[in-house]
Amino acid sequence: MLNTLGHPEDNLVTDRASLPTHCATSKQIQIIDTPADRFCTEIVADALKIASQGQKVLIVQLLKGGIRQGHNQAINLAQNLDWIRCNLIRNISISDLNDLELHNFDQLWKHVRGAARTNEYSVMILDDLSLAIELGLISIEAATNFLTKLPADLEIILTGTNPHAAIVELAA
Repeated sequence: MLNTLGHPEDNLVTDRASLPTHCATSKQIQIIDTPADRFCTEIVADALKIASQGQKVLIVQLLKGGIRQGHNQAINLAQNLDWIRCNLIRNISISDLNDLELHNFDQLWKHVRGAARTNEYSVMILDDLSLAIELGLISIEAATNFLTKLPADLEIILTGTNPHAAIVELAA
């Protein structure tokens, strides 16, 4: 079943179980196929709702930059909801990163893997993992290794376009 998030009024999220997913059979990994270059408000709204229920949530936009952002400068949107982006002055859309940008991306990916192991978060939303794989910034082996070794109590929600087949298989 392929669900995509188009217009906000098409897919209103009312509770966690209603999150539209690409493959809904895995309780630990959900895939939400979102329109290109658009992080949907439904995802943020659902993250806020989960956080308000006392579960710690981390949103990671892997390919989005931001001034004074980075893995060590999380934005705390609400109690129990942290949001991080790469420490870049631009968004990543092609793989031509300079050495500093590549270092900052690698630091973010390292932080994501470490945050998953700490059991600090109940839910981790990773935006554009498949595009990071497509751009060669993360190998498919590294991504699948990360996703197969998640702590049992961590739920991963992957957002973005065109999820990689190997990741879809893990979520099935």
